Amino acid sequence: MTDRPDNTIELGELESLVPGPTLGPVVPAGRGSFASAFDVDHVVFTAAAAVNAAFGERTLDLRRAVALCAGRALVAGEPVPVWSDLSGYYETSGGGHIQFHCNFPHHAAGVVAELGCDPTRESIQAAVLRRDAQELESALIGQGMIAARLRTLDEWRAHPHAVATAALPLISVERIGDGPPRSVDRRRRVLDCSRIIAGPVAGQVFASRGADVLRIGSQHLPSVDIGVLTTGSGKRNAFVELDTSAGVATMRGLLDDVDVWVDAYRPGGFEGHGFSLDTVAPGSVTVQVSAFDWVGPWAGRRGFDSIVQSTTGIVRAGSEAAGTTEPTPLPVQALDYCTGLLAAFAGERLVQHQSEVGGTWLARLSLLRTRNWLVGRAAPKPFTPASPEVSPDAMQTTTTPFGEVTTARPLAGSWPHGPQPLGSSAPVWQGER
Repeated sequence: MTDRPDNTIELGELESLVPGPTLGPVVPAGRGSFASAFDVDHVVFTAAAAVNAAFGERTLDLRRAVALCAGRALVAGEPVPVWSDLSGYYETSGGGHIQFHCNFPHHAAGVVAELGCDPTRESIQAAVLRRDAQELESALIGQGMIAARLRTLDEWRAHPHAVATAALPLISVERIGDGPPRSVDRRRRVLDCSRIIAGPVAGQVFASRGADVLRIGSQHLPSVDIGVLTTGSGKRNAFVELDTSAGVATMRGLLDDVDVWVDAYRPGGFEGHGFSLDTVAPGSVTVQVSAFDWVGPWAGRRGFDSIVQSTTGIVRAGSEAAGTTEPTPLPVQALDYCTGLLAAFAGERLVQHQSEVGGTWLARLSLLRTRNWLVGRAAPKPFTPASPEVSPDAMQTTTTPFGEVTTARPLAGSWPHGPQPLGSSAPVWQGER
């Protein structure tokens, strides 16, 4: 662990990407670090400091940043699993590995069906060894499943999608319409349309700063317990079914009075239901988050943090730097957490900027852009893999409908309550403006 009390975290590289008030340096406190071949410390602490600065905080407790990214949750003192039994890495016939993301039951079922095997790790492993890794990856992705062949950094660098996205900024900002300036003195209304980590992290940040955050989902979509618990504090959760006229009307009413719309579903998802960017409320801010971005041959491709790591060479580089043949991902899902923190940073910065100049604004971020930020910092360096040390002082326990839930404290501010069950609230805004 590294003690950094005498340093400051400079935010110039982020301040220049998103218009808004001038940001000064943030002073770190406490101890925190990540064991990695890549400069995870820099991207995590810079993203966390930027969020705090956007909301007027000039310090950052490194212990809280580490705890947040560790993504741990306990219910009644018992750890909540992060991965399903079938998720993970499997050896391939060519001597490499392929990763399956099976936390959603239909993704696990799709892998088993394609391989024609029993739903056990042993059976899946035997079936994978009978297939070509590239062909298997393509077949599963073509069926809407989540798979990634572990590539090297050089293999990814030469890939057409890597070439098409290499020059994208970490955060892109665009004024997409007109709108009168809105007061920043009123309580923010944030519509959190997201499911796993990056988008939900952004919504949870706003909730810790007093915003009315309403997370929207569908009762037909699967969820992952660990995600609901670690990123659900301070939010209300509602179901809105966009395949019904009533659901479309409800969504339209919510968007008509939103300050920040966090859209972290796959690109085009809401457009298919009539909610394109030219229909957003004048004066609002939309923050979109995706895995593989909106441009290039893989635009809109499904993916999660670990899948992006595997696909783009991070896992293989980690193995080489650690001197092992075992797949070695980042110590935490830093792409997800950094992207979520940066999404909150961009959203709040644009709210403040909008109050000065008016307009309707869009910010876009992706796990792939965050990956490029991380990998572009420096070449991989030798290291010894280790889980991050989470300080008990950076954790908190709240009484929830799930029981006594222990998760990370917010970076700053506080939450009015712990995580709540999905669909437990009405899809309406709270209170008056």
